[in-house]
Amino acid sequence: MKIWFLTGEFAPDFGGGIGTYVENCAKMFAEAGDDVTVIVRSLKENKEEKTKEGYKVVRFRQGEGEYYTYLGYDNALAYQYYEVIMKLIDKYGKPDVIEMQEYNAYGQYIIQNKLMLNEKLKDIPLVVHLHTPSFETLKINQFNTYEAPFYWIGEMEKFCIKGADALLCPSQFLADKLQYLLPDKKINVINLPFDIDKGELEKYQESNPIKSDKKTLLYFGRTEYRKGVIQMLKGAEKLWEKGLDFKVKIIGGDVKLESKGTFIGEELKKKYAKYIESGNLEMLAPIPHLDLIPHILSATAVTIPSLYENFPNTCIYSMWLGKPVLVSKSGGQAEMVQESGKNGIIFDWDKEGDFEEKLEQLLNMSDEELQTMGNNAKTRINKLCNMETNLKLRREFFEEVIRNKNKQKDKFPFVEEMPKDEYTKVYEGEKDLLSVVIPYYNLGKTLPETIDSIKETEYKKYEIIIVNDGSTDQESIDVLKQYENDEKIRIINIKNKGLANARNVGAEAAKGEFVAFIDADDKIDKTFYPKAINILHQYDNVSYVYSWVQYFEGSTAVWPTFNIHIPYLLCANMLAAYSVIRKNDFLNFGKNRIKMEYGMEDYDGWVSLAEHGCLGVSIPEKLNLYRVRKDSMSRQFNKKMRIYLYQISRDGHEKIFEKYSKEIYMLLLTNGQPFYWNNPTTQVYLPSGETVVEYQVDDRIYRLERILNTIPGKIARKVYRGLRKVKHAIKRQ
Repeated sequence: MKIWFLTGEFAPDFGGGIGTYVENCAKMFAEAGDDVTVIVRSLKENKEEKTKEGYKVVRFRQGEGEYYTYLGYDNALAYQYYEVIMKLIDKYGKPDVIEMQEYNAYGQYIIQNKLMLNEKLKDIPLVVHLHTPSFETLKINQFNTYEAPFYWIGEMEKFCIKGADALLCPSQFLADKLQYLLPDKKINVINLPFDIDKGELEKYQESNPIKSDKKTLLYFGRTEYRKGVIQMLKGAEKLWEKGLDFKVKIIGGDVKLESKGTFIGEELKKKYAKYIESGNLEMLAPIPHLDLIPHILSATAVTIPSLYENFPNTCIYSMWLGKPVLVSKSGGQAEMVQESGKNGIIFDWDKEGDFEEKLEQLLNMSDEELQTMGNNAKTRINKLCNMETNLKLRREFFEEVIRNKNKQKDKFPFVEEMPKDEYTKVYEGEKDLLSVVIPYYNLGKTLPETIDSIKETEYKKYEIIIVNDGSTDQESIDVLKQYENDEKIRIINIKNKGLANARNVGAEAAKGEFVAFIDADDKIDKTFYPKAINILHQYDNVSYVYSWVQYFEGSTAVWPTFNIHIPYLLCANMLAAYSVIRKNDFLNFGKNRIKMEYGMEDYDGWVSLAEHGCLGVSIPEKLNLYRVRKDSMSRQFNKKMRIYLYQISRDGHEKIFEKYSKEIYMLLLTNGQPFYWNNPTTQVYLPSGETVVEYQVDDRIYRLERILNTIPGKIARKVYRGLRKVKHAIKRQ
């Protein structure tokens, strides 16, 4: 079997539980004779290497690619993963299956492009392995999940989960938590594979043990709020005050609590300074996982006190070494223990005082009782996570997924979808005929380029409708005459009533099943129309299709577009007017309103379509070309005009705005005025009164912070604080 693992974590550049899982899986399959490749980002270089276990690691230097100039950092990184996958397919051929993490949505463009019927991805099953998505963990960590770009990362994680061909999850706990996203789709639960190199283990077991004169409860991992460290120490303090003399040892990196703006570890050291002095509390920096072995073996027990957890390696590791564990009910760690009092001890944070009661119970156990519990823990975890059983289960799962690889989807996995309303009137249209509507007003100089680009399309069943909106320029009137005898073109002359009316007139005159809009100074790529119509044929819940936009003439910028997302669309536009749409959907629900006289009529139409349950999807390729002219309509926009047009749009669509009012409120409260928003993937939106320079500084700092997340705690904190000082200094100037 040819298996590719796409991961955001892998040693030595990036540590973490995901990396440990991928390493174990890669080793397990490779040693069984499978062709395994791990694809991971790198801070340093592009490199391919073969490991001693027999699998290949492909590292690519993150941050390379022109899309980093117009996409937010994490979204651009996701696109880079897609590009790397495409190049690897060209180089090595298609794999039998690709597995990727849901965390940070690095697989979103691979999934999106497969859903957009990309030929290279057509026969490759895409499996998403659930580790713990940020849209869940950020809430637990007291983070405002509406803050961009984290909001969009979370929404794209949901998209990856919904769009995958199959799902894997290590714990029933997380599978149950996420099942609401997939009421009709199974989440397969297979515990994590695990093993420790026996030679390494013996070496560490023979090293000098760490001695303590007190019974010791060990916690290793980040001092993250979700991990329950704060609550654990509160409970421990109650027992210390009660007179129990024991030690809590914490080993791990520090994490910032965004709601307070402080680092949790630093705060805990201050709060519990007297217990550090007395030797009842010890807080150490993170160390390599093998170096943890003496600490684990010398502890009385290890605790996993998380408030929300999947299937933590810390618990597997400790039980594998035969150590009793004290675990919270809120996660897969309780599934590992299964039977409290036998394989470990389970407590419930929802029961007041339960942690303290169970910790005291553990501390009062004899050495013989602890030894028995540790042995039971080892037997239990070996049964759950041994490589041989895990290999069998995962191979069977992959084989089943591969057997079903050509099963077609007829529904597109929108993150949020409303039921589609019934048509008030059905408009007849010739099957598969595309009617391309060109609103035209005094653009004789550019119309021939537009017509030529349409005629070069690879989709041959089309007609062109030019709606002459009362042109007054003689040259523009004369240009129309050269198309009067073109059998592919119809010209409709009307009195000048504006762009919105011209689009509506063209759509009403269309003979086709599908309608496409393009302005008389823009162009399309020859592959756009066939790609769009194939997608409309594939998914009956997709109303219209569009693409990324490449500016030309007055700019070389790119406008990346996104699948229609509610409620984001209700705050800011997500696409240009150049879509291919089902004619019945447009004429029933999306006609441009004449009230939008200054512009944004297309945006108002998208909102109307969404209100009636009609959503669109984006082909993430630059297939539409938008001419940037100094005298264009959009160049006349100002802040007050935009606010007025937003008001008109909202007043016409009360139903959908009322339905999503809470989400809209939080998005606006968090990210500022929406007409300054760039796109949902960017980190900082320009709030009222802030300069563009400050926006750019914030954005650059954010990009650096994403890299800093991979650097050990003390160094990262120093650099982080230095960056903030630079930002504040610039603002003062």
